[in-house]
Amino acid sequence: MIRAASRHRHAIRLGREVALVIVAYWAYYLARALAAGRVEDAFDNAHIIVSTEQALGIFVELPLQIALLGYDLIVHFFSLWYFWGHFPLIALFGVWTLFRHGDDYRWARNAIFIAGALALIGYAAFPVAPPRLLPAAGFVDTLDSAFVLKYSDSTLVNQFAAVPSMHFGFAVIIGAALYRILGGRRGAAAGLLIASLMLTSIIVTGNHYFLDAALGLPPAIAGMMLATRIERYRYIPRLMACLQRSFLGERRRALRV
Repeated sequence: MIRAASRHRHAIRLGREVALVIVAYWAYYLARALAAGRVEDAFDNAHIIVSTEQALGIFVELPLQIALLGYDLIVHFFSLWYFWGHFPLIALFGVWTLFRHGDDYRWARNAIFIAGALALIGYAAFPVAPPRLLPAAGFVDTLDSAFVLKYSDSTLVNQFAAVPSMHFGFAVIIGAALYRILGGRRGAAAGLLIASLMLTSIIVTGNHYFLDAALGLPPAIAGMMLATRIERYRYIPRLMACLQRSFLGERRRALRV
């Protein structure tokens, strides 16, 4: 009976989380539709990003990609990581933490949803074509050789969602969540590894500029801060209930005396 009730609660909780993901994807798809018709704006904005990086002296994406193109295994690894280290990794993290580390799951989920919502505003207001869509500049789309189906042809992908880079932003959130769970040097190493791998992959594959990654940090940080605030407020009713039980227990003992 207890097991059946537990399975029922788990099923309800899983269904709720799936529903939240569907709503989040619907919002993403809506933003994608808004940006899809702004091709000219996306390429104009891409040139603004490139010009800004050149002015700052940080436009090194092309030399870096060219330097690594001769190493097929490295390029193939980062091309695969760009895909598998994003939503599949987030899904795997969610499955692992949903019933084993509930508080950390909720924190990461809230942070990702908040950061994603903030990013959607950027995608709709400032669509940007990624480097791989600028072949005249010399960039190569390495994902074409890594997957049978073209990544760019997927209806799940917003071609002009380069700024901010939530591939990097979400990786930072997952890394922070792993630090919460593992703690110490092991947690810090795991978090830094995931963020570093994603930062390298978005550049090597020609999918983002360094400035995209930098602009992916503000929504990620805002998401984590608000998720922490939500977490604290969530514990207030639980704390009050504990205090009430403690107070009632003390009163009963006093009356017995």
